[in-house]
Amino acid sequence: MATSSVRHQRTPPYKPEDAEQQLRYRVNDRLRELLPTAPQGANDVLFRAAAEALLGRGKRVRPVMTMLACEHVGGRAIDALDLGCAVEMIHSASLVLDDLPCMDNATLRRGAPTIHISHGEDAAILVAIALLNQAYAAVLDARTIRPEVKLAALRNLTKAVGFDGLSQGQIRDLRDTPDRRDENGLRQLNHQKTSALFINALESGGAVGGATADQIRSLASFGEAIGFAFQLRDDLMDAVVSSEETGKDERQDAGKITFLDLWGEERLRAAIDESLERAREAIGPDSSLSRYAERLMRNAHLER
Repeated sequence: MATSSVRHQRTPPYKPEDAEQQLRYRVNDRLRELLPTAPQGANDVLFRAAAEALLGRGKRVRPVMTMLACEHVGGRAIDALDLGCAVEMIHSASLVLDDLPCMDNATLRRGAPTIHISHGEDAAILVAIALLNQAYAAVLDARTIRPEVKLAALRNLTKAVGFDGLSQGQIRDLRDTPDRRDENGLRQLNHQKTSALFINALESGGAVGGATADQIRSLASFGEAIGFAFQLRDDLMDAVVSSEETGKDERQDAGKITFLDLWGEERLRAAIDESLERAREAIGPDSSLSRYAERLMRNAHLER
């Protein structure tokens, strides 16, 4: 009897990265849905610039973590999708502003020209304002989030952007004030520029999933540690990785005091590992959040 030449292939083993990639796909699809398009016949500069800023090749770390936080406490990741998209809009808006000539004067972001290069400074400023407001609208309109959780999430997100978060951190970074030149000052600066948005995204994602007060505190501790690790990673990447790999201009931190200047490369690498360990301890090493953060850091072009 003839035998078939077709062999049954084994199903590849499931990898956690597969689930995270699916979340990224969901985020990208939903971002396209949430971003308005220009009315017929209207000037479409703002809409095109917003699409470039938001829909580029970002890793979607913050929305994926928002959704994983919801799942971590027993909720459904999909219920925090719109909240995660709102966080990504805020993050993208902050990058557009960071790149302006009056701030970091960057020309490359996510492997493409920055918004002020491709559309002008006026459009870049207005795009950032529009994305921030679209983020708040996305939370308010989310059908999977209870009203009281929406209000708490909006309160948290506005704090992460305003005087306690991104805005204050950016002005301190730009003005190189004395309180950013030592270890304590840099830690506070990094909290405001990076950790604050992580913390608020994780807390809010947990709240969507019905987290207890203890779980919210654990997620906040995780966010603080991960935010610090990410900022240390960025300090190192700015110094040792090319723009072809990062998708950003090289040596953006030139002339600024960073932890790489204070500590040197060996201690900075050790501090990244210590921050990851604190993050694991906060929510458990087997959490999908812990594993996701670990993979992100290990795949960040930081090999020696």
